[in-house]
Amino acid sequence: MSKIRKFFSLIPALILWLMLSVLVWGFVFTRITDTDAAHKITLFIDTQVTDATGLAVKLEEGLGGNIKMVKVHPFTYAMLDGEQLKAADLFIIRADHMETYGDWLTPLPEEIREGDAWGVRAYDAETQAGIAADFINYRPLGEPELDYYLCFGNRSRHNPSLENAVDNAALAAANLLLNLR
Repeated sequence: MSKIRKFFSLIPALILWLMLSVLVWGFVFTRITDTDAAHKITLFIDTQVTDATGLAVKLEEGLGGNIKMVKVHPFTYAMLDGEQLKAADLFIIRADHMETYGDWLTPLPEEIREGDAWGVRAYDAETQAGIAADFINYRPLGEPELDYYLCFGNRSRHNPSLENAVDNAALAAANLLLNLR
């Protein structure tokens, strides 16, 4: 009976040890699998992403030089950390949300501007054709079918028109995306 009592008295310490272990290993894993913003392109998409890893790998293959990794996430990924979303290099945004997220955007570089200064059409609802359609679900159930636009973030480290830029990788990534039809 005393062994059982002793075991139950250790349970709070075991639970505390388990929680600390999860926190430490989570921190270590994050440090190993991530890099700083100067070496990473981040793309947030305002719809369901069916294959974020596949799209990231496709973009990484086409980007060289300073870029070590590409991260692709749906907007819902940043529910608890809005700063991460605001600091993205590129966005694919639904047409009716462009005004909502307008404060996060910067005008398109001249090289890819097609009339609209803020976004290049990524998905045309009328023709149902879009960039990276193998990786992105532009028509989720229950959502209205609308156009989507590829936009540049105003806090990007990879847009030379911004003062804190280290390279032109956001434009290179945008060109890669526009060629994934």
